Amino acid sequence: MINKTRVKSLVQDVNPVPDATTDGLSARARGELVELVGSVQTRRPSRRRALVAAVACTATAVVATVAVFALNGPKEPGGSDDPMADEPYYRTTAALEDASVLIVRARLGVWHEETTDGLTETVATARVLATAKGASPTSGRIELAYTTPGSGPETAGLAAGKEYILLLDKLDGDRFTPVNTTQGVYGVEDGHAVAGHNNDVALSAGVLKALRMTR
Repeated sequence: MINKTRVKSLVQDVNPVPDATTDGLSARARGELVELVGSVQTRRPSRRRALVAAVACTATAVVATVAVFALNGPKEPGGSDDPMADEPYYRTTAALEDASVLIVRARLGVWHEETTDGLTETVATARVLATAKGASPTSGRIELAYTTPGSGPETAGLAAGKEYILLLDKLDGDRFTPVNTTQGVYGVEDGHAVAGHNNDVALSAGVLKALRMTR
């Protein structure tokens, strides 16, 4: 059995303008409404009530928009729900290695800086010592372009004369660049691959073996 008092309470709570007009209702519909919520006023809502209702609707829409943005906003590098959201970040070994066009162990050589369209980057020649993925260069060397170390928060600490494991993407021409500054470069120490800061993704056993490395 329907509780009319409960129904009346619910109708009044839900209706943002309780005294809204009943113009256009049939006599039967008006009678049923009166039975549920009591006397019904036929005047139109005041301008102030209408404005309050409109403001409430607008506020609700804004909150919903902010919530959607928060849910779909930048992801950390590891993408970014982290400061390095401008770069892709790979959470698994498979994703990282799949994203790399070329994976090599190389010794970094001479470098120079180039500025194009106001952007300065470092370009270095690296001698490839072993290849785990991609075509080994016939010359045994690759040209590597990367953000100049120390020029900003998203830079890899590369130094001439040192060995690195490089996970690379292809640029125009014959140049390569790290897939990102966090995971595109692993140091080489005593035959071990050393991940950089903020990178907790290890390389696969197959890649390490191909590069003649140990875990």
